[in-house]
Amino acid sequence: MTTHRAIVDELSRAAAADESVVLATVVRVTGSSYGGVGARMLIRVDGSTVGLVSGGCLESDLAEHARRVHEADRAEVVRYDTRDDEDAPWGLGLGCNGLIDVLLEPLQPGRAKYFAKFLSRAVEADRLSVLASVIRVAPPRANSSVDTEAILSGDSETGGAAPSIGAHALFTGNRIEKSGEWGSGNTLARATADSDEAFAAGRRGMVREYGPVEVAFEVLAPAIRLVVCGSGPDVLPIARFGSQMGWDVTVADHRSVDDSHRARFPGARVVECAEALRLAEVVQLTPRTAAVVMSHHIGRDTDYLRALLDAGVAYIGVLGPRGRTERMLADLSAGKGSPIEPGGALFAPVGLDIGGEGPDAIALSIAAEIVAVMSGKPGGHLRDKRGPLHGKAELESRG
Repeated sequence: MTTHRAIVDELSRAAAADESVVLATVVRVTGSSYGGVGARMLIRVDGSTVGLVSGGCLESDLAEHARRVHEADRAEVVRYDTRDDEDAPWGLGLGCNGLIDVLLEPLQPGRAKYFAKFLSRAVEADRLSVLASVIRVAPPRANSSVDTEAILSGDSETGGAAPSIGAHALFTGNRIEKSGEWGSGNTLARATADSDEAFAAGRRGMVREYGPVEVAFEVLAPAIRLVVCGSGPDVLPIARFGSQMGWDVTVADHRSVDDSHRARFPGARVVECAEALRLAEVVQLTPRTAAVVMSHHIGRDTDYLRALLDAGVAYIGVLGPRGRTERMLADLSAGKGSPIEPGGALFAPVGLDIGGEGPDAIALSIAAEIVAVMSGKPGGHLRDKRGPLHGKAELESRG
């Protein structure tokens, strides 16, 4: 799937070029789907797209809907319901046996720029965020026993003027930031009260009805901060995979850094760390940091490992045979006066056991292990999984 960082970059580019776009976001899934809640695609006026919300089966149809949304300059939700295999009306032949709601939002350049910053805050945060989006506001119905018009005008428990489809609120810790028109009623207050429950639901997402208003909730995880200690040729595919997945990638090297050095790692920062023990003074190390130690110098790698263990990062992978890492841990234990055991955040030898040879295959196994660990997943076969594929990820506490 296209990363949130890629969507942010494209929104920023469109705003700078004074282009209008339509943003498609999966806001509800019942049954099976390809990408899950939060999958996004950007649709340009010329019909070209960035990203995917499915495996390719919905994209062309959504592009057609996006033209209408752009012309009307009004957000709307498009529903695909194939639970009874009745996708014939679209002629798509999906066969996915699921319900998918996709929010289509027309974004003028100014709005695109603002939403890019809005989404970027979640990507760059130090903790999980919850995004609430208004996806339905029911119109008054004739001869209805429910006075919807009174609800929307503020004469019932919902209160206040109606919000607009496409209004958003981002909850990060105790901070709330809103975008779009939430109306003068208490819809935002009720969504705020439900944000903790949405966090517990995880990537499955959650939809709540507040009278005639529906609000969809999505959990947004910040980008993984990958620190690679070393800059040999085998670092290139790891840095590349990380950048392609939208991670914040930093390559630390003991040598001085120049432009030619940086050019070897497009999409990553390259920093000088002359003394490996002082890594935390050069690179920000947080609970969202994954680090891979691979300078191929045992003394330097030992110092990198010490710095990372002291910093309490989420993942430390050490390249090389088990005996080499055991020797490094023995040296560190001797210095501390107490044994340091492998396990916990330390993964050595690094990577999942997927087979393959060469730097690319090794980098793939490392990247896969990082994703699994940071998501709280075992990294097993999906065929052995029971329950939703896009279930709650055991990422980290929200507070």
